[in-house]
Amino acid sequence: MNREAPPLIPGGIDRILLILRWLALVLAIGLSFIDRSMEGVFVGIFPLVGGIAAYNLAILFLPRFLPWLRQPFNVLALDVLVSTLAVYLNGGYHSAFFILYVFVLISAAFRLSVMSSLLLANLAAFLYLAACLLNPARLSTIEATYITGTKLTLLLIVALLSSLLLEQLRREREETARERALAEAQATFVSAVSHELRTPLTCIKTSIELLQATEAQDADASRHELIQTITNHVARLESLVNDLLQVTRLEAEQVVLTPQPTDMALFLKRVARSFTPLLVRKSQHLELDVSPGLPRVWVDRKQIEQVISNLLSNAIKFTPQGGHIRLALRGDKDTLVISVRDDGPGIPLEEQPHIFEKFYVGHQQKATGGVGVGLGLYIARRLVELHGGRISVNSTPGQGATFTFTLPLGRKVSRL
Repeated sequence: MNREAPPLIPGGIDRILLILRWLALVLAIGLSFIDRSMEGVFVGIFPLVGGIAAYNLAILFLPRFLPWLRQPFNVLALDVLVSTLAVYLNGGYHSAFFILYVFVLISAAFRLSVMSSLLLANLAAFLYLAACLLNPARLSTIEATYITGTKLTLLLIVALLSSLLLEQLRREREETARERALAEAQATFVSAVSHELRTPLTCIKTSIELLQATEAQDADASRHELIQTITNHVARLESLVNDLLQVTRLEAEQVVLTPQPTDMALFLKRVARSFTPLLVRKSQHLELDVSPGLPRVWVDRKQIEQVISNLLSNAIKFTPQGGHIRLALRGDKDTLVISVRDDGPGIPLEEQPHIFEKFYVGHQQKATGGVGVGLGLYIARRLVELHGGRISVNSTPGQGATFTFTLPLGRKVSRL
């Protein structure tokens, strides 16, 4: 029920709903010429139409001043009350303004969930019955009772059918959107993998050709550099293939964890030392901040090392030359909390909810020409969740990013 208020200048569905408001008034005028009975009529059709027309105009502006009218359910409930007042003042059970209820419930189907629409329909039915009973025309005849019962049934049928129909349309639209997103992700994945495979293969091929063409006297001088280039790109290909295989195993629920009691302080120091060459190359400083006296935790060391390595690799990649990276470990009740903070450009707020999705590559990585197909953080999330933990990111653009994940103390490890 708590959705955004319709915009002041209607568009799309809001335009349709506004048209429905005015169409209901036109139909009420038309129906009034069919039933000319004046029994129980306090106010004529045209003064009431004028009043409701003024209400329709006012409801466009009132949400600016009345915050509670910014919720669709509240606006529709107010519509029901206005419709009830019109019915009471214009003849009760035979009032042409009954048609207003029908259009309110159709509008509710566009705006609300099925349950909320049915709740509104029951409210409308109750108030309509009350208006009929309180109006001097009352329900004193079998004909009046039959007409009222038929109208009440009609209200509930309209609410149910329109709500179910539009709910089905919503689901189909969401399914279509998911299929489109999946197709886009697959296309992006194929493109990214093709690029990831083509670049190192080209470098390897070129290096081999240069080795073959190197003159004997120049062989010793260039051999090492070319072999190192081949080694680096083979490692890059190996990493990509390993990530693809890891995702395949995770998706097929074939990952088997082997938990061991682990001193995470010593474990983090060992993992951090393995990144010394990369840190030295970029003149970066890695600070290790470990709280003392922390208990051991049951983890699969290989998998958790992959998580930490992924976070540290990203931190080094996006932290500028001479920057600072902080790897921290602390306790928090029944969990250990590990975080990696960098001095990089940060992550835009709109990207943060998607950063752990499969195949998601952020704008910053694309802009800097960074390699990757968007699997590293997805794998990290899945591995942390298998250990019963959670992973998150906190970042302000221009002020770096902090990735944090938790590990529960005690042997709470999922086994796939």
